[in-house]
Amino acid sequence: MASLALTVQLPLRASSSGPVVRPRAKTHVSSSSSQRAVLKWGGAGVGAGASRAKQRGVFRRAATENEDGEPAGAAADVVSSGGDLARPWAASGYRGAGVSSLPEIGQAASVLTVWAGIGAVTFFACGTVGPAIADAFPGYMAWSRALWPVLGLTYIAAGAAHFSVHQGFLDMYPHKGAWGFWYLPGPPSFHVNWTGVAEIVGGVGVASALLPIDTPEWVTPTAAWGIFLLSVAVTPANTYMWTHNAPGPLPENADESMAVLPWYGHLARGGLQVLLLSIMWGIAHPVTAAAAAGGAQL
Repeated sequence: MASLALTVQLPLRASSSGPVVRPRAKTHVSSSSSQRAVLKWGGAGVGAGASRAKQRGVFRRAATENEDGEPAGAAADVVSSGGDLARPWAASGYRGAGVSSLPEIGQAASVLTVWAGIGAVTFFACGTVGPAIADAFPGYMAWSRALWPVLGLTYIAAGAAHFSVHQGFLDMYPHKGAWGFWYLPGPPSFHVNWTGVAEIVGGVGVASALLPIDTPEWVTPTAAWGIFLLSVAVTPANTYMWTHNAPGPLPENADESMAVLPWYGHLARGGLQVLLLSIMWGIAHPVTAAAAAGGAQL
């Protein structure tokens, strides 16, 4: 957020023909996004450019610099807490983040516990709940199969978003040293790009039934396997949003109320991830699913 640097000139200037005239004082709003607004006594309000601030400008800067070019105010707090002005959520306890305020050993334990929990619930859903549903509702797989292309189109759109709102996905990528153990080689942009391409390719495979050509039967299950593995691979980015209150992809007109996802929002995201993993597992194992459905008809 921008900070105000006030430059007020209040000398009294005598007019040769009348009373004392008080010149207008100007207030300059400086920000790292180079957007400036001029406030004049008796004049116009803040320039319209500030209201059109991009997501990066709204949530990225904690403050600005002082006259010596050093971090000042909230910016100094971010830097002293181990963060940086480009990614203020890397600082400990950003916007009330509980996990990032813990010692690194506590952060690592929290993250690994959540990952283990997601893995356990996914294993139970794929190995027990899915087959039980297919056994109890023989027509479920046929109905579900008809929706696979729609799900594929959803993944294509999600993959395209990696490029259309690229900065948002960069924001949710864990910074080096996050949780005390995150040191994945390669720049964040590289990982955002390849995961976006992978989602698009996987989505095309899952939606292959919509293609105007016949595709081999192995295309859809293989694509589902790929998306399953990809969902596992991007789990750290989703976790980072929870542990550090990173904003993630947001619309350009987002306000600060959208910067932090509440706890139940993160819980819903975790549940959705388990659901999608379970669906992709079912698509990747059509023989197993069909056998379960067939067994129920005997």
